Amino acid sequence: MPRLRSPTILDVSARDAGFLTSVALQLQPGWGQFLDDCRIRLPPTHALNRMTLEATAELVLDRTGAVLAVELAKSSGNSDFDRAVKDAISEATHLPVPPTDALSDDDRVYLRWVFARDQRQAGPATAAIEPHDLPLHEAIERMLRGGELARAALRITRAHVDDRAVATTLVAIAALRESLASLDTAAQRAAVEAIGIAKIRQLAPEVRALLESASDELRIVAMTTAAALDDRAATESIARQLRRDVAEHRRLALAETRALVALGARTDAEAAIAGAIVAGPNPIALEAFALVPRAALLPQLATWLAHGKATTRTAVCAAVAGVTLPAAVDLVARGLYDADATVRATCAAAAAETAIRDKKLLERSRAELVALQRDRDRAVRASALGAVALVDPAHLERGFEDPAAEVRAAYARASADPVVLHALADDRDADVRAAAIAQLVVGNNRGEPALTDPAPQVRLAAIAGSHDDAGLRQLARSDEVPEVRTAALVRLAQHVGRAAMTDELLGLLGLAQPASADRVRIARAWLLAP
Repeated sequence: MPRLRSPTILDVSARDAGFLTSVALQLQPGWGQFLDDCRIRLPPTHALNRMTLEATAELVLDRTGAVLAVELAKSSGNSDFDRAVKDAISEATHLPVPPTDALSDDDRVYLRWVFARDQRQAGPATAAIEPHDLPLHEAIERMLRGGELARAALRITRAHVDDRAVATTLVAIAALRESLASLDTAAQRAAVEAIGIAKIRQLAPEVRALLESASDELRIVAMTTAAALDDRAATESIARQLRRDVAEHRRLALAETRALVALGARTDAEAAIAGAIVAGPNPIALEAFALVPRAALLPQLATWLAHGKATTRTAVCAAVAGVTLPAAVDLVARGLYDADATVRATCAAAAAETAIRDKKLLERSRAELVALQRDRDRAVRASALGAVALVDPAHLERGFEDPAAEVRAAYARASADPVVLHALADDRDADVRAAAIAQLVVGNNRGEPALTDPAPQVRLAAIAGSHDDAGLRQLARSDEVPEVRTAALVRLAQHVGRAAMTDELLGLLGLAQPASADRVRIARAWLLAP
């Protein structure tokens, strides 16, 4: 009998070709030697030399390549041939480590391998991996316990469409949890923000743990998220920090005050802020006062507005921003006449905040606000313009012609005129363009060119109203600014919907680096999509 030619090789592009070829290199030599022995030592008519003989073995491997079990799924009808199959396998008890995508849900690989007497022999072309699937929810939870997010994402893509939503949400939440423990502060911050925006309450304890141990920036984000999650267990920690930070840490103190108010602990915030104000004109405490005003303290604020330094008078104006108590509105009116431009600008901004709540309270200041639109100071003009847009829009100055960019931007935020807004959308200043496009988006009056604007703040403004799926997808994948990539992907998912984005988002999540900000933005897009 002639010697058999080498068995057929697999196309390298075929699924699992590399792994199956590696396994064949372990099984084929022993099997080929058995077939050669039959050819050389036995007559051509011997039963073991019948070219139609074949047996199918089922092998179970663990994730290291160790053979756990062997069964003969299909006998050749010749016991000696069948025994030789098992012997060939036993001689290769530890096979190559399988790739992750070859594993079944139970972390095992199930191989079906044909051992033939003809040219097929025990080559890779006779083999196949046969997945054994657990129920999807059980499989995903098992993978996530092992930290295998990419594998879990791939597994979901093979599931029935009706089963995907809950499983994908589990993977998205796991991605956020993973990044919370990251050493990458950008990933941590992105995760905390996403948890608050998407209201992932099961992660509240992990966010709470960051309130005192993280950097100032991360603590601020964690406080905002704790408030969004209504995590009342965070109240004591935040109140304790406010009492400490109100002395000299402005951003922390303001974030802590807002969080306490949102968490229903206004009394704790009031006590800390009032205590700091009673001790003297603390600018931080005064600014926080606007969030937790007390009528009893307004006489003291009036004294400081009349006799304090310019920095103190400015802080008093910030303190009464949006406060609708009559005595507070009176302080705003007095501050509009101050000799210091910073005080006038801050009080004009306070007037705008008050007008949002009750513009009738500013009737007596209407004329002064209109006049301040022509103030010599650009910050005053910008603040006054914002207030006039609310209390007396008929007398809004033509701020779009102002030489100061901040005034043109203020006008853009106040205007509803699409003609003027389209003109400002092409302004030389990026902040003006961004403000104009944001207003046009509100009125659904802007096309898509702003998605390619060189300024990131303009691209962000344009993304909010974009329906250009291709443009959004391009920004989501390649924009140099992380915030733009995140906003674009979230907008795309909201526009297209979860069902249409599932495979794409799972694929992106699987490719993203573990515990990275990119993985977080993908999870955020899924969690916020309708």
